[in-house]
Amino acid sequence: MNEAAERLGVQIGQRRSTAQALAAGLRLARRQPTQEAALLGSLAAWAMQFTPTVCLDPPAGLLLEVEGSLAYFKGLPRLCRLVDEGLAEMQLSVRRAQAPTPLAASWFALTGLRPNTPAQWQPALQRLPLQRLPWPQEWREAMRTLGLRRLGELLALPRAGLGRRFGPQLSQLLDRAQGLQADPRTPFVPPDHFERSLELAWPCEQVEALGFVLKRLLGELAVFLLGRGLGVQQLELELAHEGQPASTLLLGFGRPTRSAEGMLAIGRERLARLALPAPVEAIRLKADILHRLDGEALDLFGHASSQADFSLLLARLSARLGQDAVRQLGCAPEHRPEKAWQVTPPGAKPPTLAFAERPSWLLAEPLPLAVRDDRPWYGEPLTLLDRADRIETGWWDGSSTARDYYRAEGPSGRRYWLFQQRSDFAWYLHGLYA
Repeated sequence: MNEAAERLGVQIGQRRSTAQALAAGLRLARRQPTQEAALLGSLAAWAMQFTPTVCLDPPAGLLLEVEGSLAYFKGLPRLCRLVDEGLAEMQLSVRRAQAPTPLAASWFALTGLRPNTPAQWQPALQRLPLQRLPWPQEWREAMRTLGLRRLGELLALPRAGLGRRFGPQLSQLLDRAQGLQADPRTPFVPPDHFERSLELAWPCEQVEALGFVLKRLLGELAVFLLGRGLGVQQLELELAHEGQPASTLLLGFGRPTRSAEGMLAIGRERLARLALPAPVEAIRLKADILHRLDGEALDLFGHASSQADFSLLLARLSARLGQDAVRQLGCAPEHRPEKAWQVTPPGAKPPTLAFAERPSWLLAEPLPLAVRDDRPWYGEPLTLLDRADRIETGWWDGSSTARDYYRAEGPSGRRYWLFQQRSDFAWYLHGLYA
């Protein structure tokens, strides 16, 4: 139950009819412990951007050891502000507190009663209400019978009597909370892949509605990736049906990314083109391969490169139009300039070709040139600048070619790319330099 329901008198263990009578607008939801644990793990990975030491405090808590990070983040207030801003962007309702011991910090966050300043943590610890601490129910009932309401009242009692009544566990908890006894915790180790499943409340037949579920899963993925400085280039989306094989979609992004908005746009495009064989009962999102995602270089005015946006645009076009509808031009392993290009899928790496310098502007067809005073002429006399780059190839496909290519320059300063036919020594213009 949340605080609003508690203020209306709703208590743990009540019958549903009693709780709904106390709170007419009460909303009931089925607990999903597996999903809650998965979300807690994703938040732990997100929190690793603030400190390398993050510990799980089940069922709903995280412990961040931030002493070693204060200098980097320029003090505790700024670090807390960054944490709060990140949690607000994820639209999560949380209670945050800090204390020198992990157990005290956990109790402050759980009860919502935290010290006004870090130095006042011990007086605040004594004011904690015993009935709101995560202790066994029989302990709380016994303390209520003894008239104990605050933790300070319990700390004032003799330890020997507490040990006889409650056992040694209570004394150990009190010492750990006050820092009198060591409280080692196991650091969180993030997994090397991401996988989340979400069961729908009812079977869904509308592809558009699946986009809202996908948005939630991708948001959790982005949180998981952010804290570790990682990105994904491909995701697997599986839609489970009743009585039918699962539908599987591969979402590619062209380059590693962790932008939830960009991934969602591509996911919606793929879902829009999908014909569901049966209603969807569950969705599973999986990222097997994670990539390091370094910071983007900025230009002189502080703007990031547009390469990432262009890659997402290509991926979105491929998702909307199909993989075969989007292509790019690339080099081909061919010496003949007119055949040294090919159509490739987006992102394909062109082969490395050891050619001499060639112009970027190639004529559609070689243009015959006149010869005046033993020099090729193209509106002006052309002077050859370097040695010939000879090409002899194509005898196996019926397009035998034997040419000597030159870079040339005219009195105007323009530069040209010429070749002389080896068969008849005729001159041709094949390209222009910028």
